[in-house]
Amino acid sequence: MLKRTLDQVDGTERDVRGDGWRSRRLVVAEDGTPYSFHITVLDPGAQLRFEYTRHRETVYCIEGTGTISDLAAGDTMALEPGRLYSAGIGEPHEIVALTQMTLACVFTPPLKGTEEAD
Repeated sequence: MLKRTLDQVDGTERDVRGDGWRSRRLVVAEDGTPYSFHITVLDPGAQLRFEYTRHRETVYCIEGTGTISDLAAGDTMALEPGRLYSAGIGEPHEIVALTQMTLACVFTPPLKGTEEAD
């Protein structure tokens, strides 16, 4: 059984940062699971575009507010606590953080742990 805390990930190679975001990867490929699990914090005002070529992503909003846009379909949904979205392989999407946001993210297949959002 795997047991890990955010504090154990802080400052390690699993604590990945980029412009406007920080992702703490609690479970990654080397842990032997068919998914990875991250807690990601977005800075207020961050505008981030994603399109994964090898991963499916499901994101649940824990705190904060923003929007998620499906760039292929051209629609946008408010993101707030209790809402989630799931993007498939090759589905371009954009998140805009109106406030600081905390998100729980699951990727399948799992990330190695050091990848950046681009």
